[in-house]
Amino acid sequence: MVKINLFKLPETKYIAWLALTLIIICGGTMATIAWLTPENGPALMVIFIMLVGLISTVCYFWLRQVVISLQTLTQQIKDADHNQVTYDLAFNNTGLFSNLHNELYRYIRQTQSLRDNIEHDRQQLTTAITDIAHQLRTPIATTQNLLDLVTPQNLTTEQSKLQQQNQRLIQLVNQLILLAKVDTHTLARQKNELSLSDLIKQSLNLLLVKIAAKDLKVDWQVKPDLQISVNAALFQEALVNLIKNNYEHAPEHSTLTIAANKNDISTIITITNQGAPIPEQDLPHLFERFYRGRQSPADNLGIGLAIANGIIQASDGRLTIANQNHGVGYRIELFR
Repeated sequence: MVKINLFKLPETKYIAWLALTLIIICGGTMATIAWLTPENGPALMVIFIMLVGLISTVCYFWLRQVVISLQTLTQQIKDADHNQVTYDLAFNNTGLFSNLHNELYRYIRQTQSLRDNIEHDRQQLTTAITDIAHQLRTPIATTQNLLDLVTPQNLTTEQSKLQQQNQRLIQLVNQLILLAKVDTHTLARQKNELSLSDLIKQSLNLLLVKIAAKDLKVDWQVKPDLQISVNAALFQEALVNLIKNNYEHAPEHSTLTIAANKNDISTIITITNQGAPIPEQDLPHLFERFYRGRQSPADNLGIGLAIANGIIQASDGRLTIANQNHGVGYRIELFR
């Protein structure tokens, strides 16, 4: 800390005036007593000198302690300005400066956390822009190539291919927009009470053609009376992504098990396939954006599970994925 002349600070005036006032009072008192009792003059002079020394010493150390406390708080703010969080335990007592020290430390920690979040969001935005550009580049380039190859003779065939690429582009853009809402926590929060069984059936119906193509059996274990409070459109998006992941990894002629039940604190939905276990090195990264595991299909974008996880979290729930004895289980817990 910078050495400071205590007697040049504005804060010293009040304490200095207090010390001077006490010395004058003591001096006047001693002079009056000495005038009334001249024989005690020498003793009173010694007492007066001792009182002056005592008052000066007490006021000096009092002032010094105040200045040290102010310096400590000032240094704490300077350290925070350089992204350094300091906390002096020796300064923590029951005084007002200690309370100010604690409140300042709390404020600095909150400010640092906010600064870290802003930096994290900035990096995430940069990554998202890069990823979006990369994901959009392929269908746009494919579309351009198809346009270059269009002739009157192959117009019908190429038009069908262009429509496929356009649908893929629309789906990709919609998923990226939804992912952006997940990342920025701006998903719609409006919830309605609805039948869980109906919602899962609606999600399942959107994928029945592909499920039938692999000759998969669906083991249905969902009670018809279960009710949940969610945003129907968003939660269906999450269910579709999870069911899609399950049938993609399920062997042909195997069984998908869809079950749901409730307890005192949550409604639990499980979707289980009989596919190969997920590699251990992939398990910690399943919900990362654009992460593609070793078992992912070639056309997988790596954002389906990230979207599903974000929607479930926004629905006051939790999604977990774990290997089981004979397959992989997806578990959704919606807390009541």
